Amino acid sequence: MLAFAGLGFEGFFVGALSGGMSTLKEQLGLDGDAVGTFSGLGYAASIVAALACARIGDRVGRVRLLVGAKVLAVIGATVMATAGSFDMLLAGRVTSGIAYGIDLGIALAYLAEFLPKARRNWLNFSQAQWYTSTSLALLVTLVVTELGAGLDTWRWVLGVAAVVAFVLFLCRLIFMPESARWLAARGDLPGAARSLTRLYREPFVAEAAASAPAPAVTVPWSALWTPGYRRRTVLANIVGFTEALQYFAIAFYLPIISLELFGGGITMAIAGSLVFNVFGIIGGFLAVRFTQRLGLRVATAWGYAGVAVSILVLALWTDIPLWAGFLVPSVFIFCHAIAPGTAGLTMGSLAYRSELRARGSQLVTISRSAAGVTGLYCFPVLQSAVGTSTTLLIFLVAAPLTGLVACLVITWEPLSNESDRELDMLSDMPSRPVARSDRSMGDENEPESREAAHDDERIGPR
Repeated sequence: MLAFAGLGFEGFFVGALSGGMSTLKEQLGLDGDAVGTFSGLGYAASIVAALACARIGDRVGRVRLLVGAKVLAVIGATVMATAGSFDMLLAGRVTSGIAYGIDLGIALAYLAEFLPKARRNWLNFSQAQWYTSTSLALLVTLVVTELGAGLDTWRWVLGVAAVVAFVLFLCRLIFMPESARWLAARGDLPGAARSLTRLYREPFVAEAAASAPAPAVTVPWSALWTPGYRRRTVLANIVGFTEALQYFAIAFYLPIISLELFGGGITMAIAGSLVFNVFGIIGGFLAVRFTQRLGLRVATAWGYAGVAVSILVLALWTDIPLWAGFLVPSVFIFCHAIAPGTAGLTMGSLAYRSELRARGSQLVTISRSAAGVTGLYCFPVLQSAVGTSTTLLIFLVAAPLTGLVACLVITWEPLSNESDRELDMLSDMPSRPVARSDRSMGDENEPESREAAHDDERIGPR
């Protein structure tokens, strides 16, 4: 829950920016270029953060970085909420972007190292949490607007975001155990045993013969592109880039698109975005079952197809009636949430062994952040230059259609047994014993525990 909460906070933060964007533009007098710069700069910062923290995450652990990310999130949101100038606003956005770049890849890697194989499809649950958090932010924005905050609406909502980030910082600091697989991969088996003891609240011990720490496993970035990993890396990053592009180019600006479609002022625009996000919550919850039944790759392909149809309808249907104006964007959000939304991150966290997982996840984070920069900056600029319809058609080709083709051409399925067998053969490092419980992990009355123990041995260092 605490790992997912970091992604949920980013959803809240994005929702706060999205819902408050019209008042922010008016109060600070920002044009389309300034809005694009402000929106995209945070994701440019997250690219730098992802490049820097992948190696750090492999060296110092997952939890320290996750705690530090929330410290930066508190600072960034506070600086933005109190900004008296555009430069100060940009400084807060950069700080928040760094926090996001650290959190995103590390959180999914952390979860992938705790979840047993039978529950890895729950990595897609982050979509439900994202849209729930975004809806809460939009609801807060609506309440603040109705209470008469006026042009200061965006400041109040970002202030609430700072409080939420501080609460998450305290909870992560107090309650999150370090990843036992990361500890085992660097040879700290007693530490892995302590982490498992804290997690399961029963005693785990390291085998006496293997209790001496071994040197940490170091693997170069180029390992992500070796023949065994190459198609996994390519698919994860294409999916990560295209799903983020379609979200940050279109979904982020839905309140502004709603104003153009419906009119009625900011209250109507936020209410429309809340309706859209309800469909995102539904799609996010269904994503867990959908990916379990179809597989992550096929589910993602279907999601891209639905998004592509929705964008095409929005772009070509002139004089769209009110009911369709609500329904079509809702279908867009639903199809995005049911698979593509976090598919790239899920693929990146499942594609690699423990010693490469943080870097693989961070590479996908870099791809998503690059898409965020592109979408957030280019959409308002293109919209001002060529109009909404043409802009939507451009992103139709660049995002869902490109992602759909990649899913059809590259047939690697992350949740399959075959994928696990391939992963077993990608390393020839000798196995080291892993931490095991005082109770029998192979007890026939505990089939899930036995599977988890086997999974730990297989994914541990070799």
